[in-house]
Amino acid sequence: MVIFADVEKKNVFFSSANAFTGYFNNKINNWDSYFLLDNENEQLRYENIHLKNQIEKLKANQYSLQKFEVDTSSPYQYEYLKARVIKNSVSKEKNFITIDKGWKDGVEKDFGVISSKGLVGIVVATSKHYSLVISLLNSRLGISAKIKKNNYFGTIQWDGDNYRFANLSEIPNHLDISVGDTVVTNNYSAIFPENIDIGVISKIRKNKSDNFFNLEIELSSDFKSLYDVYVINNKNRREQILLENIAEDEY
Repeated sequence: MVIFADVEKKNVFFSSANAFTGYFNNKINNWDSYFLLDNENEQLRYENIHLKNQIEKLKANQYSLQKFEVDTSSPYQYEYLKARVIKNSVSKEKNFITIDKGWKDGVEKDFGVISSKGLVGIVVATSKHYSLVISLLNSRLGISAKIKKNNYFGTIQWDGDNYRFANLSEIPNHLDISVGDTVVTNNYSAIFPENIDIGVISKIRKNKSDNFFNLEIELSSDFKSLYDVYVINNKNRREQILLENIAEDEY
């Protein structure tokens, strides 16, 4: 009987030891899986950048076939660079974002910044390793936008209230629009490509003083959770801005 008791104690000990070892191994496997997943996500982010650049190259090649002369000076119009947000605010009237790419990485003032979900802001200053971005959540920033289904354009601007919403103005009130209609960038910008998501119409109001809607837009980008972003370089930006400035100054 004593021998049986000793054996039983040994079995309990080994069972407990095995359970502890299994628990510990499971934790290690979970940690390994976590780091592997993070590496996979990083790889996917780089692949996403590569695909965006490839798409721009394909667009440029398709466009060149429609031109009388092939423009060899600029093989594609837009370049994308991955960056990470290292400082951000959403509660001020004038919010800014700091990203971890600067002029050493090729970033310049007036480059656009987007997230995987939509528009974020515009670079306003750079240092060697960092850039300062004026956020869409800044009452001083107004961006030309359009309603995707009918191409009517206006200006989107934040009113300093809720970080999830902005206002779209200058849209004529005779239009047939609905809650849920998509708002995107138009092709007038020298900074952003056309059809970058901005948000969807969440409220429709008619202004009593004029013939325009005042539209509330639920923003596509969640500025509270910004982490990975993409900096956009329009390689034809300077040419377009120079020409438009001449028109403003001389005509």
